[in-house]
Amino acid sequence: SRHEQAAEVVRRAVERGEVPADTDGADVIRMAVAPIYYRLFVTHEPVTEHDAIRAADAAATAARAGVIDRR
Repeated sequence: SRHEQAAEVVRRAVERGEVPADTDGADVIRMAVAPIYYRLFVTHEPVTEHDAIRAADAAATAARAGVIDRR
């Protein structure tokens, strides 16, 4: 349910026309947090603010490009 709650940000982006209407908000959130979880729990690397921004930017770029749809 956390992904669905966070997906509200994506729903708002859809309303503003910033991402395609068929964007899967929960998957955008999953794509944004996956690199952070990987660093924390798989490789046990530290996570910096830069890492978080880069992950969020990558997910946002994919969403804007229409790659994260509800197929």
